[in-house]
Amino acid sequence: MIRAAFFDIDGTLVSLRTHDIPASAVRALEEMHAAGVLLFLATGRSTADLPRPIREIDARVPFDGFLTFNGQYCYDAAGEVFRDAPIDARDAARITALAADGAMDIAVMQLSRMFVSRHTPRVVAAEAAVDNVTPVGDLALALEEPTYQFCAYVEPGEEHLFMDVCEHVEHTRWSPNFCDIIPAGGGKPAGIAAACARWGLAPEECAAFGDGGNDVPMFGCVGVSVAMGNAADDVKAAATMVAPDVDDDGLFVACRELGLVP
Repeated sequence: MIRAAFFDIDGTLVSLRTHDIPASAVRALEEMHAAGVLLFLATGRSTADLPRPIREIDARVPFDGFLTFNGQYCYDAAGEVFRDAPIDARDAARITALAADGAMDIAVMQLSRMFVSRHTPRVVAAEAAVDNVTPVGDLALALEEPTYQFCAYVEPGEEHLFMDVCEHVEHTRWSPNFCDIIPAGGGKPAGIAAACARWGLAPEECAAFGDGGNDVPMFGCVGVSVAMGNAADDVKAAATMVAPDVDDDGLFVACRELGLVP
């Protein structure tokens, strides 16, 4: 029996074409909430960067928990934090220095703010894909408070730029424009494990829905995993089920097949 469902945002709950949540997905969330299924967001976004459709649906159908920064900062509906794992300060300084030297562009993701080092064409393209514009900020701010995640605007295969100088980070990717830098041993599985401990859930009682490379690790730590039809082939191969595209009512179709909605 599935007692909890974990949802990625971009490309899973929120369409990358319309930048909204399909009506059928809203219905699925409402039906699951009414049936007592625990609902969680598991996202690479920051706490302050949840998109408008998510904020609006949360006001109608409250999520029970939020796994933000790819699971590095997790809190419940009341705001109580149950996982807090920022990037090692020494590695944060090394990554920031690379950006300051022009080796790569980054987005700095902290609890109080999110900013980018520059607005280059790659950064602009990444922002346009999720209908968002992030302000340019002073890189010195990255060292003033904990940073939970960096976005490194590098090509696949260029991750060595930061991995060669850092000691306690790993990376995950859901866009060809950038990868997410997170603490080693972190990621969405760490957030799901923390949520399971917080709510007394067994992994086999959980389902995870996603479409990106950063969702693949969480597919391996739940009983049921659903890849959206718009996901890449390697993401689909890692899931136990493949749904139609997010724009083709994929979330609702999958939930109905799983018996989560009538």
